[in-house]
Amino acid sequence: MLDDFSLEQEIVYKTLINSVKNNRYSHAYLIETNGYPKALNLAISFAKYLLCPNNYSNALNCINCHQCENIDKNEFIELKIIDPEGQWIKKSQLEELQLGFSKKSVLGNKKVYIINKAEKLNVASSNSLLKFLEEPEDGIIAILLTENIYQLLSTIVSRCQVLSLKNKLDLGNLSTFEKISHYINNNKEDIQNYISDENNKTKLDKVIEFIKYYEDNKANTLIYINKLWNDNFKEKDDIYSAFTIMLLFYKEILNIKLSRSIEIFTDYVNDLKIIDEKNNLDKITSKINVIMDLREKIKFNINSNLLMDKLIIELERCENS
Repeated sequence: MLDDFSLEQEIVYKTLINSVKNNRYSHAYLIETNGYPKALNLAISFAKYLLCPNNYSNALNCINCHQCENIDKNEFIELKIIDPEGQWIKKSQLEELQLGFSKKSVLGNKKVYIINKAEKLNVASSNSLLKFLEEPEDGIIAILLTENIYQLLSTIVSRCQVLSLKNKLDLGNLSTFEKISHYINNNKEDIQNYISDENNKTKLDKVIEFIKYYEDNKANTLIYINKLWNDNFKEKDDIYSAFTIMLLFYKEILNIKLSRSIEIFTDYVNDLKIIDEKNNLDKITSKINVIMDLREKIKFNINSNLLMDKLIIELERCENS
């Protein structure tokens, strides 16, 4: 339950615990996941804490209560978890939620809904959610999880208490390449295999080379796209990893814009600063959104040549918006 996160996510844990203990919980929480792999588990644990009739944050005091078991089975009617259907969270999902939550609570005085990957809200579903947040009803609590807060409507963000999770990875003084290996892979064996393959270091350099070339040459990058990209990234997994590196790189520039520490690309500080000077905050956040959206399309076997053409066209729109 929620106490399981007291060490890994100390600040967020204390904030959530105290909000309930002091009866000052928000009607809506927006949690930046920052790559933390157990973000959804934390959100469900917080929901259990909110919905528990005794506000237990661990299972030590539970005796004959089966409420948490029903939540784990997705059979508890006062908790609704919304995931994207396909590429997006749809308006119909929000309408179904609002209809279900319009009925009086049966088992307590609270209802909780969790929107996982809230950056996948489209225009219609965003507006539907916004209306729900603008007219909050007593006892209805929203928990939104997002990897990219800048992809959400600012009006949604402004109506939520924003919390930021700490990525559990403590990568210390590792090289950029070693840090990247931890973000791309999920277990120690894969991490070590990735690091031991010198080709992966070359691919990291090629991604950085591509970004630098694009930032200097913009749309003209299309002319040299085969040499810069297509000759180096051919397999779907390689392309997906390359887009992940690109995404992390631009997020580092966002860190600079927001006066945060550089976390991953510590071996490329000068490159980051040069590109930072060429972009304002709106351009960087727009580019991050473009890369995230196109990275999702890689899973659906999109033609790699068309993918890169679309990337550069969409990045150009960010430059001109």
